[in-house]
Amino acid sequence: MSPGTWSDERITAELEWLASRALPREQLFAELGPRLRRGIQNDACCWHTLDPSTGLITSGAPVELITEGVFTAAGAAAAGALLVRSEYFTPDVNGFAELASRRVPVGRLDLATRGRLARSPRFRELLAPAGIPHELRAAFVIRGRPWGAVHIARREHRAPFSESDARTLARVLAPIARAIRSSLRADAARTGTGPDAPGMILLGADDAVELVTPPTRELIAELSGEGGDAPERPPFAVLGLAAHLRALAKSEARSVVVPGARGWITLHGSRPDGASSGRVAVVIERATGPQVAPLRLELHGVTAREAEIARLLARGLTSAEIATTLVVSPHTVHDHVRSLYEKLGVGSRQQLLARLFLDEYQPAIAAGAPLDAHGRLAPDASAR
Repeated sequence: MSPGTWSDERITAELEWLASRALPREQLFAELGPRLRRGIQNDACCWHTLDPSTGLITSGAPVELITEGVFTAAGAAAAGALLVRSEYFTPDVNGFAELASRRVPVGRLDLATRGRLARSPRFRELLAPAGIPHELRAAFVIRGRPWGAVHIARREHRAPFSESDARTLARVLAPIARAIRSSLRADAARTGTGPDAPGMILLGADDAVELVTPPTRELIAELSGEGGDAPERPPFAVLGLAAHLRALAKSEARSVVVPGARGWITLHGSRPDGASSGRVAVVIERATGPQVAPLRLELHGVTAREAEIARLLARGLTSAEIATTLVVSPHTVHDHVRSLYEKLGVGSRQQLLARLFLDEYQPAIAAGAPLDAHGRLAPDASAR
């Protein structure tokens, strides 16, 4: 790998440029790795997207680990399963969710274990067998919400990551976070196609697939980034949700919206046999507007107050009515609306709604209009 030759300023400028391009996830991660390597020497990076609401892993990109010979393709799949266990099931250091909660979400494995690497289950089961004793990790957070994470690896012949490496990574967290969020924003604009019927995958306690219904196979293939029939191994997002459910003291249901190859996909997970069983059922379906709308607002960098005003605009309220509803001045509403226009690159309320509420029924949803069984606007609602 090329040694680090760029200043932090140069790396930051390059990453800001990437953020402005809103590249597809796979292309973005392929572009991020070489640029980061010019400031932090490493043998491979493994990138992930995270669900900003739950922190669950929603996708993984281990391409460099495979191309650099750290893992074979099959080995990378097995490593992914171990990673999920490390993140959600086995207590370990520098988990992505834990990093995301820190003021500076960067972690070195040697520091976290105080030099005793074998304290980490991830090191014992995953890194050491792969010849990777040196690990640097980070979560990419915007306004307290995690959008992605990275594992950076060095092989045995290299020196451990230094404090200088960690500082360099800390300085570029913001542009990488924006780049990932911009990528997901572009993905969110795509309209999915395919079967309307939800599917289901049933996992055993060891994550072995016990049942896959026909509609599920295409959706799982999208989540895994593979064409054709669904792979025998479940994708990161499914494994992560399953591990999260098993770690809960009570048998509870959880849902997460994750990016697919042709649009957003919703996973609804539950433990059909109760908390005593490790079996997990995951219903998979294409996300409808009501499920995606909050994420779309966040993806555009909209604040909580601006999101509230956007929903009131969708209901048809005037600025004066919004001011009365929120008990703020009309001038304050005007400032928030202007900020919305700037963030979404529009010049009118109609353009704002078209950009923000991409589905034709979103304004009615914001007003509480009913939907049919497929998530479409009910026939009588269009007349409201």
